[in-house]
Amino acid sequence: MSDSSDPEDESLLDLLRSSLGLTKKQDGSISPSTSVLRDAEGIASNAIDVAISCAGTVAAAKSLYASMREREYTTAAWSAHELHPDARDEGTVRFVFAMDLLNFSFWSERSEGSRYAVRYRGRRWTGYWGLVAALRRAEEEGVPVTDPSFWYSAEGKGDGKGEGRLDDEANGEGKVEGRSEGEGGEMQVDGEREEGEEQRNGLQREWPHLTREVMKHVFRGEGEEEMPLLDERLEVLWEAGRVLEEEFDGSVVNLIQAAGGSAGKLVNLLAHHFKCFRDESEFEGKRVRFLKRAQIFVADLWAAFDGTSYGAFDDIDCITMFADYRVPQQLHSLGCISYSPPLDYAVRSLKSIEPGSSWECQLRGCSIWTVELIRREILKEHPDAKVNAILIDFFLYDLAKERESAGEESIPHHRTRSIWY
Repeated sequence: MSDSSDPEDESLLDLLRSSLGLTKKQDGSISPSTSVLRDAEGIASNAIDVAISCAGTVAAAKSLYASMREREYTTAAWSAHELHPDARDEGTVRFVFAMDLLNFSFWSERSEGSRYAVRYRGRRWTGYWGLVAALRRAEEEGVPVTDPSFWYSAEGKGDGKGEGRLDDEANGEGKVEGRSEGEGGEMQVDGEREEGEEQRNGLQREWPHLTREVMKHVFRGEGEEEMPLLDERLEVLWEAGRVLEEEFDGSVVNLIQAAGGSAGKLVNLLAHHFKCFRDESEFEGKRVRFLKRAQIFVADLWAAFDGTSYGAFDDIDCITMFADYRVPQQLHSLGCISYSPPLDYAVRSLKSIEPGSSWECQLRGCSIWTVELIRREILKEHPDAKVNAILIDFFLYDLAKERESAGEESIPHHRTRSIWY
């Protein structure tokens, strides 16, 4: 008889347990190294349509650091915004997780007056802030939209409001199979009027689980446009609710604690367990990782808790810039990157750039590496500076929104529609 401690026997037993659903995935082998920065450097070294200017990054480092010091820019800027939660409790953890699950694809081709917008606290909010405003409004109405136990329900998915799953083969496209097209009775909300009596008295309603009908209610807006990728956002919440229940006893806090205080490991845990966080593509025959939303969840936790409690990470500086469409736009405006004539024409003429394409990988990878070069330049000149890629990214994003509001954009952002950013 074989020794019960034989590695081969243990491997067979593990396989049998797994096939029977008797064990959860083990996270002990999850590495704290995300490889995002390494992959970005590889993309930058082989890019032919996006070029990084050494002189531009040096100049940008000098001007950005001066502006950040002048504004006393720190993590406090995150909680200072009126829509971000300022409490440091588990409620904020759940809010940040829900927010970053849905933190993608807000751009619109419509005019400012007709694009998707949320009316909240007497103001009209668009883009990312429209998402945050919708979440805050829903909470005030008594909709438990940030509670993972509300997101997924076998009963909810089988009631005709839309059966679906994230496609494992989506590869960078954020593709969804079998998603609902709204059949089964959608909540009718008049987008042209102020909040109705039914919405104002949301606390009196019962919200058993998240369906497309409830999703439409939570993210109702004014104007002619529905929130982009609403069905995909519903799929993301469904998946996250299921994974949290099966792997982390339904708790975001348990997920965070499984990382043991490592920012890199938390990013990898998200990518390992949740398909909706697995932001990867292929470039020049190699798999490359961007992990934008997984990284920004860690960064938002760090900022929301000012590096303490649930936001305390030993290796927070391993987080890179969050590869989206706003920061590349600002890096171009600052003279840090430039585009080949075909790519420049596509961006300026608002042509769609496919997710996972060579152009998109170059835009994202070169942006990550450029911000890293800016960070290194700042630290070379100011060794005691408390700056990392997160703060630089946050600052560049705020700068982009300021320039957009002032009509000072020198080039449009690139147009890619996906669940990754």
